[in-house]
Amino acid sequence: MIPSGTQLAKVSAGADVLLTTAHVRLALLAAAVLPVPAAADPISIGWPQPGGRGTDVVITYSYSNLLDGTLLLLSNSQLRGATAEAMRLWAAHAPLHFIEQPDSGPHVSDIPYPGQGHPVLRIGHHETEDLAHAFFPDVMDGRAGDIHMSSGIPWRFEGGQWNFLEVMTHELGHTLGLTHERNEPAVMNPFFSQPKFGPLGTGFLLPADIRALQALYGPGRGSVRDLDLDIVPEPGTFVLVCAGLGALARQRFRQRRGIVGRRKAGRSSQPFTF
Repeated sequence: MIPSGTQLAKVSAGADVLLTTAHVRLALLAAAVLPVPAAADPISIGWPQPGGRGTDVVITYSYSNLLDGTLLLLSNSQLRGATAEAMRLWAAHAPLHFIEQPDSGPHVSDIPYPGQGHPVLRIGHHETEDLAHAFFPDVMDGRAGDIHMSSGIPWRFEGGQWNFLEVMTHELGHTLGLTHERNEPAVMNPFFSQPKFGPLGTGFLLPADIRALQALYGPGRGSVRDLDLDIVPEPGTFVLVCAGLGALARQRFRQRRGIVGRRKAGRSSQPFTF
């Protein structure tokens, strides 16, 4: 069976939401992969950047159940290393500061939950027909920014198939607000026709990925802070983190009070599957 392309589905959860999916199923083992063009992507929307494009954005993240031992072929250090590498790829071209926090929030699923009090990006796995999926930025929905890898995939680095580093880099692009790139070679292409990455240290972005990222956030350079790093941050880092978290909390509060209108249905908190 050949992997299918994207499908347009309508889900009712108080309001109809268009979910655009680019399905790549377990049939990726097939020798030939025929990509099918995806349906229309939603408009790119990034995380709040109160200071405007080119200013710092703090994005907290956590590992929900990714490190529970289910993904047997990769060690926890490899999973963490690949995730951090993927974040560094994006942070090398925009002022995005990824800060790891202890996880909090409900069990990993596609069910909506309140976002306040939890890391922005929660990374985990569950049973799904998709290779992986991610949710676009939205300060109201707790799923926004979450990445769900399929727990039924034999994730690895070597051999080309099901490369965890490549898929994580692609899904992180979606959590940052990037849609699929259809006209040029890119990590954000809507199909997985030929593996691009190998083991840790082989990740990269292509010019189309970088242009799309900087169109949202402006040029700059960010950082990744892992809980495994036994480093005392400089005072400036504390100020940056506090300012970023405070801005995000205020944005969420204003939206809850109706001061900031909600985005159109179909543009945010949509699961985007690779």
